[in-house]
Amino acid sequence: MDLFEYEFFNDIKAEDRERIEQSSKYISLPIGSQLYYEGDVNQDILFLKHGKVKVYITPENIGKGEITLYYISAGEQCLVNTFSTVTQTPTLASAVVDESIEGWLIPKDNILWLINNSQNYRDFKIELCGERLGIVMDLIKSIKFDQLDQRLLNWLYVQGKNTIKITHEKIANILGVSREAISRNLKKLEKSGNIKLSRGYITLL
Repeated sequence: MDLFEYEFFNDIKAEDRERIEQSSKYISLPIGSQLYYEGDVNQDILFLKHGKVKVYITPENIGKGEITLYYISAGEQCLVNTFSTVTQTPTLASAVVDESIEGWLIPKDNILWLINNSQNYRDFKIELCGERLGIVMDLIKSIKFDQLDQRLLNWLYVQGKNTIKITHEKIANILGVSREAISRNLKKLEKSGNIKLSRGYITLL
């Protein structure tokens, strides 16, 4: 997608779109690139063209492995990134490129202008907040109440693939538990007939 394919730009005048485009910075980053760390103060917001970004909290926050809060895909924006940029306060999480990305960084001044002058953009942000908060609340409930094997199976189904190429260690980082716990529960799910394990792959049955 192009920058102005975001629907909220429909009510923006041509000269204002041109000003926003001229101030933007086009970026292209490979897998593993760190966009920001927890505690950074962001100065711009990422408008993602394609790829995927993972937003997560670190062991210092939770006392155990890294936990993924949510992912950002093309056409979406990050709630953590938005809040830090608009309020100029430290980020509450970190973000890393999960699939190579391209997109635009729009500086704070233009973001504030959009908030003040575009009803479409304000509506977009309100909807974004609702979606992301819903995801995080579901995550909190899952961590507090669900058994690990059920959390693990739910996560596998959410990936939308019959066969998933992934290591036990990466799943452990995403779910915030030890690799040994993941391996043990994967074997439990295999024994119960939910999945089939092979080297580097998990197949849903």
